[in-house]
Amino acid sequence: MRIPVLLMVAAGLGAGMGAAPLAAEVRVVADIGLKGSEAARHDAEADVIFVSNLGERGPGNDGYISRLGPDGQVLALKWVEGGRNGVTLVDPLGVFVQGDIVYVADTSTVRRFDRKTGAPRGDTAVPGAVRLNDLSVDAKGEILVTDSGSDDRAGAIYRIDPAGKVSEFAARDAALERPNGIAHMPDGSIVHGGRGVNLVFRGRDGKILREVTLPTGRMDGIIPLADGTLLVASQDGHGVYRVPPGGKAEMVAKDIPIPAAIGLDTKRNRLIIPQIVAATLTFVDLP
Repeated sequence: MRIPVLLMVAAGLGAGMGAAPLAAEVRVVADIGLKGSEAARHDAEADVIFVSNLGERGPGNDGYISRLGPDGQVLALKWVEGGRNGVTLVDPLGVFVQGDIVYVADTSTVRRFDRKTGAPRGDTAVPGAVRLNDLSVDAKGEILVTDSGSDDRAGAIYRIDPAGKVSEFAARDAALERPNGIAHMPDGSIVHGGRGVNLVFRGRDGKILREVTLPTGRMDGIIPLADGTLLVASQDGHGVYRVPPGGKAEMVAKDIPIPAAIGLDTKRNRLIIPQIVAATLTFVDLP
């Protein structure tokens, strides 16, 4: 088992309006073999963390999924690896754990792997996809996956039903910009970024219900909590916001150069923040 390098730093977390910041322990896990670490998702049942790794950027089939212990210890650096055992993973980004499946979005395909063994469990190609990014899966197995587009093409959001049928959830449009993070809310609505500094809430039919403005944009990972509070990574803000329903956003993790698709360890109330370029994970224990 590979032992992580832990860099201990201090952080101040927002404690609400008018209150003094609360101290929190922040640990950076480095030098464990990650490469282009984009998404981190905690599997509460097994108490492990799945991390997607882009590998070498480009069309090569060399992406991989790492399986880590709750403190960042490597259990299997290349638990699932492109080019081995019949696996294809080209620049994998989004990861989501639902039921017995680990869902992974790579460039143009949503792939499924057995949560315990890593064995392939099928895939769904998304015709016309430019760059699939984050994904969210509901209890019935319906998938929503963002397509972040490119510098000269707007993004889109796709729906994949449990039978594998692909349809548009939000059509490719300049007004959508380049959506990244997406999540199912406890009330059944869907939230995503991609419109400047706004979080967009949609109904199951894809129609916009409302928008919430944050101090900074380029939102990446979004984690909904049971009471409707959101944890939202902002690349422009270099950190993670806590956004309560109807309340003011506050930064709960600061000085993260490029926070990507965040995860939450609910057993420890711990944010897991991957950084692509640095190839690290930052753990923030929330008060």
